[in-house]
Amino acid sequence: MESILTISQTDNILVKAIIVIIGYFATFFITNLLIKKIVLKGKTGANVDIDKKTIRDGYIIGKCENIIILSFVLAGEVTGLALIFAAKSLARQKDINDNAGFFLAGTMINFTASLVLAFILKFILSQIP
Repeated sequence: MESILTISQTDNILVKAIIVIIGYFATFFITNLLIKKIVLKGKTGANVDIDKKTIRDGYIIGKCENIIILSFVLAGEVTGLALIFAAKSLARQKDINDNAGFFLAGTMINFTASLVLAFILKFILSQIP
């Protein structure tokens, strides 16, 4: 009895799955690094005007953004990315009003980096038959 998938097809599926998993982790790591280096730079110790809970919440929301952005781009549903901005502006309206620059910078850096990495990942996947 013949298998539906040949060995090479199975290998390609496995390679693609591994690349996608690596892509998600790379996006988490790179966006986290960018946020720390650009947005949170100099905001340590007594200089912090944003409490730790707000930063932690932003981290969690940012990682959810990463997952949504990568998933939408890989699925070819880039128009769904508008959902991120709408949901975030509703969920964090008070925080955004209190410190708009901080939240806008964090969102834009996270969104842009995730989007670039998602399209790079999609290109890499398109090169595998």
